[in-house]
Amino acid sequence: MAETILVVDDDGSVRAVVQQALLAQGYTVLDTGDPQQAMRIAKHQRIDLLLTDVIMPIMKGTELADRVQAVTPSTKVLLMSGYQTSDIASFGRPFIAKPFSIDGLARRVRETLDRPSSFARPTTLRSVP
Repeated sequence: MAETILVVDDDGSVRAVVQQALLAQGYTVLDTGDPQQAMRIAKHQRIDLLLTDVIMPIMKGTELADRVQAVTPSTKVLLMSGYQTSDIASFGRPFIAKPFSIDGLARRVRETLDRPSSFARPTTLRSVP
């Protein structure tokens, strides 16, 4: 089953390019320019990764990320922006700067998805006698 990525950006052309790039990598991709719609999607469908712009008119991407993870704590977050803002650094979440290459996007998405979840239980190795 393909991992599902929700792309949220108020720029439709950015969403279209990102969606095509991620579909080509084999992901299931949902997209919206409305953070409130993104919340509705996250409440009703499993989302493996939220890829969101930081600067949007309705709601900052960092606030959206907090809200989505409050509803679905296992959802991972990758922030993107063409601006360097204090919001990005202070949250310590994975980030990709716009403009980015398709290869760079694919690599950063895979790295973020492969990171251990903050909610994963640590495993201990036991020696077998």
